[in-house]
Amino acid sequence: MLATTSRTIHGVTVRDHTLTVPWDRANPGESLEVFVRELSPDDALPPLLFLQGGPGYAAPRPTTLDGWLAEALTDHRVFLLDQRGTGRSTRLDRFADPELLDAAHLALLRADHIVADAEDLRRALGIGRWDVLGQSFGGFCATTYLSRHPESIRYAYFTGGLPGIDNHADETYRATYRKLGERHRAFYDLVPFAESRIREICHHLNNADERLPTGEHLSSRRFRTIGVELGRAAGFETLAALLDAPFHHVRGEKRLRGDTLAELSSRLSSEAAPLYTAIHETIYGGVGPGPTAWSAHCVREESAGFEENLDPVHDTRFYLTGEHVYPWQFEEDPALHAFQPSAETLAAREWEGLYDAASISSSPAVCAAAVYRDDIFVPRELSLATADVFRDMRVWQTADHQHDGLRVDGADIFRRLHGMVRT
Repeated sequence: MLATTSRTIHGVTVRDHTLTVPWDRANPGESLEVFVRELSPDDALPPLLFLQGGPGYAAPRPTTLDGWLAEALTDHRVFLLDQRGTGRSTRLDRFADPELLDAAHLALLRADHIVADAEDLRRALGIGRWDVLGQSFGGFCATTYLSRHPESIRYAYFTGGLPGIDNHADETYRATYRKLGERHRAFYDLVPFAESRIREICHHLNNADERLPTGEHLSSRRFRTIGVELGRAAGFETLAALLDAPFHHVRGEKRLRGDTLAELSSRLSSEAAPLYTAIHETIYGGVGPGPTAWSAHCVREESAGFEENLDPVHDTRFYLTGEHVYPWQFEEDPALHAFQPSAETLAAREWEGLYDAASISSSPAVCAAAVYRDDIFVPRELSLATADVFRDMRVWQTADHQHDGLRVDGADIFRRLHGMVRT
């Protein structure tokens, strides 16, 4: 049963749609609500489904109509889907029903179930085919969509989101560590004091009891996860500002400043999106044989400069880490404590595949992808290999953007991709 409410903002009709769907379509019984917000300047325009990056993030809640959204609304009705477990689609966090935080439910948050929800919504809304825009993990979902229901999509747009479809998680993480190492060296070249400051902070954290404003101990390995910022357009400048003056020196004692700890707390806590960490490696499950088995944690030990127990004073290479997920995060971050048993179970699970190369290659959809040369989240080489599988994929390779290109320069990127599928 579809429930809809409607209002008008800035001359655009806003409809909030909620649909009750099964948690597990193979074993009906439990249900959850799936939410999608429609923005319609004209109901005669073709529909565009936006699939958010992540996993584990709700769709955007725009307060102004700008960027890619404004550009898309010139030619489309836009549907912003909260993927199951996020936003208004039965959000899961440590305060949710504990029975929903088990491995059985978290296993149902992968792209195949998100796509099944989108299909139920499409039919309930009376839409024949729609266009799809997938940012990052949203592109993984769009690739799954084309594998499962290729007839439901007219045009598909990918921004930093063409996944490898035939490689194990280990191969993916080897590529991401390699890309992050390259970005790190560029960062150290551009910001000469950054390396010594990172080493100094990590050495300090190995020898002092620093506490975040929320009370938990700050370890050097947790601090190192701020390297995810290197994959964003303003990442070099953001990290340089954070590292600029992190310490107080009071009567011979060195302590991290309060503003530094507050900034780190906002960056290191999973409170806003715990599923991003809790189910992160499941998105690579079934892409290659065997379980994911804490792939990022294992592969870091063969990636020079990223090993967990490096000496920040003496080891030759010393890097921050990126989007990689590690088992100890579930011990150190209070937002993740409730997910720890399930995360261990998911890491050991054998998964079914998400992608079907035959369906992708025969899909009638016309597709366009922005592939970012220096992307540390979705490596370019894996994306290009997948692009070759599509029947009609137009690829725009660019070094002008990082992984967050759609957020930073979305109007231009969407305009370009929109034009590419029509030439």
